Amino acid sequence: MHTITKQQVSHWVLLDYQAQRQMLETKINFYKKKYNLDFQSFEDQLKRASTENFEAWDDSIEWQAYEQFLSELLLKIEDIRHGDFQVA
Repeated sequence: MHTITKQQVSHWVLLDYQAQRQMLETKINFYKKKYNLDFQSFEDQLKRASTENFEAWDDSIEWQAYEQFLSELLLKIEDIRHGDFQVA
């Protein structure tokens, strides 16, 4: 039998989270470049627009989700780095 330490588990989980973070940041950067704005500015501009832009609204939904996922993931990464987790 092989024993796995909490430190090893945290390292593996952290690697997975870092990969997810990179993927989310890549998707967010795509929208930042597409609209040449950060999300909050884009959302403000979209709300003030005088005409409907369905592509922009669809992008807004995805972009907002990516921003939310990234925010939650960053909290998990900090928890892992500080050892604030349990192995079940």
